[in-house]
Amino acid sequence: MYNFFVKNKVFHTFVKMKKFISLTIIICSCLLPAHKAAGQTEEDGARRNERRADSLYRIYEFSRAANVYSQMAQTATGDDKNRLERKAIACQNGEAMLHYVSAPVVVARKTLDKKDFFLYYPNISSLGHFALREDGAGVSDTLFIPDNKNTLYYSARDNSGNWSIFVSKKQEDGVWGAPQILGKNVTSSGNDIFPFVSQDGKRLYFSSNGHYGAGGYDLYVSYWDEEEKDWGLAQNMGFPYSSPGDDLFFYITPDEKYAAFSSTRLLDDPNSRLYSTTKIVCYVVEYDRDPIKHPATPQEVYNIARLRNTTNLTQKQRDSMGMASVDKALAGVDRKTGISEMDPNTRRITENYTKAVLKYRQMKKRHQQLTSKMEECRSLYSEMEAKIGETTDSLELAIVKDSVQALAATLSASEAEALSVSSQMREAEAEIRRTEEMFLAMGVSVPENTLFKTSDELAAEAEDETQEDENLPPDFATMLDTRSRVVADNDIRMEKAKPKIDLTFRVLKKSVMADLNEFPQGLKYQIKLTSSPKQLTEASFKGLSPVFERKDAGRFVYSVGAFDKYADANRQLARVKKAGFASASIIAFENGRAIPLVTARKKEAGTAQPKTTQKNAKATAYNVAVYTTGSSLEQPIMQALSSGGKDIAKIATEDGFKFIAGPFSSQKEANALADKLKGVTDKKIAVEAVY
Repeated sequence: MYNFFVKNKVFHTFVKMKKFISLTIIICSCLLPAHKAAGQTEEDGARRNERRADSLYRIYEFSRAANVYSQMAQTATGDDKNRLERKAIACQNGEAMLHYVSAPVVVARKTLDKKDFFLYYPNISSLGHFALREDGAGVSDTLFIPDNKNTLYYSARDNSGNWSIFVSKKQEDGVWGAPQILGKNVTSSGNDIFPFVSQDGKRLYFSSNGHYGAGGYDLYVSYWDEEEKDWGLAQNMGFPYSSPGDDLFFYITPDEKYAAFSSTRLLDDPNSRLYSTTKIVCYVVEYDRDPIKHPATPQEVYNIARLRNTTNLTQKQRDSMGMASVDKALAGVDRKTGISEMDPNTRRITENYTKAVLKYRQMKKRHQQLTSKMEECRSLYSEMEAKIGETTDSLELAIVKDSVQALAATLSASEAEALSVSSQMREAEAEIRRTEEMFLAMGVSVPENTLFKTSDELAAEAEDETQEDENLPPDFATMLDTRSRVVADNDIRMEKAKPKIDLTFRVLKKSVMADLNEFPQGLKYQIKLTSSPKQLTEASFKGLSPVFERKDAGRFVYSVGAFDKYADANRQLARVKKAGFASASIIAFENGRAIPLVTARKKEAGTAQPKTTQKNAKATAYNVAVYTTGSSLEQPIMQALSSGGKDIAKIATEDGFKFIAGPFSSQKEANALADKLKGVTDKKIAVEAVY
């Protein structure tokens, strides 16, 4: 651009124009209404504050992020208010999840494209195949079809437009039966995607953004309840499997040694150089069906959740991984050095020598990594300390101080580990020297092999070794390289789901019998027609629809309709009696269970006075919690808890578990559910505010 103006001799003219344009902009800005400029400033400030809170949220500082979101929500309106309140609730959930953190051993990871990342999962093709399926409306979807299984779980859009998990059974003719949506324990108010069932059929893993979680898509597991013949309450798998990012498709290898899942946690920060909307990182970890969980600080969880290959390993785990490589190396040593022909005592000494040599090399390399890491941390620590004196913004200052604190903790941990590694190096070196002396005493020279070098040679060699970026065992280096094949499977024949019956009361030429499973949840009224010792047919009900059949004390009881209000049922009662059912009467149900009519009418009228437990007028929402020492709730309690129409979460506590239903927008709604629960159980019930 500069050369163009010089070549055409118009540079001076351009400078004059630039000054004129700048002056014009200044004059126009002065003429703008002052209130508009102020409004823009306030809007920019709000955006900055939310971005800062988002940054706190991404580093697991949930409590501080929630305070910012809640304060902003108090003055926001409309969609902005709803968004900020949702973020505040996600932070509160994340704060609770900090008490239950595990530390899986990471063996591999790789950045993949979002569009087909699931095709690279290790050995997944040995369990089934991916097939491209058309839904009849021109929309294609990739399904995972398990081999030698007669049950198919997949995700698709439901009638509400959300993604839900469906199950279909293969019939004798090879056609998949009409799909059924999974029950409320799994199906949430949001999207439920990427279902995967373990080989034993007892565990269902999936991703969801509608269940209790820390935001985005979290990972959940549901256990098969043999008594109920249904999937149990979905449980968040906790940190670091779930994260503030999107965490998708938890999968277990056929041998159940490893698990894979994918996450955007390193790629969803717009301010990061790694930011990408098209990529996702796939992790492979050692599978632990029942991981040990512990409380952790935000800094600890952030470090664990990064899922680095060189972190979060205990020394015992590192040693076991080292010994595995030793055992593999010894097989080659036997062939090269003739160890197998040695006498047992010499063979044992030689094997111990090999292990000591390899351990020394590993410890030396690890010590170099720690030294480099500490140098970087000290440099960053100095930079951040300098920023503390330069920063005037209070929120930015708090973030900088948190970073300094986190760096100090990392330095302390690295220094402690470096001391431990140094001690192990000295022990390994001493073992090598003792073994060399044994060789000499036995008249055996140290084997002439690169694996068997003297302690002095090993020390010199270790100084020259280059540090690797990722400490990946060689067997795992290509674990995520193989792409599964997608088959254009035109043989996926599936019956269409039967449309749900219309529950509106009406009189037709022929009565419609309704499936009891379709009876709606919540408070409903019906008109009881008759009871009979034998089963009746549609012709018996003179066109009244829909008719429900129940069994009670050996008799068949028939009722019609599903009314939301008593008045609606009462208006139709005369019509039913004129149809020939003179003894017809109104009955009431709550979540499918019969309740006294008086109780139902009181509930409908709202005469039950809720108890007030409000402690802080600034609460944004409320949860209802049931505390129990057991890992499950009795069916009556679970039904009562579900009657609130909210998502239910299960969280471990120091004394057992607590089941949470919510969030409720008003304390009155939460108290109403709490009163209902107190009527069916003596367990501790609490209404907890969400701030």
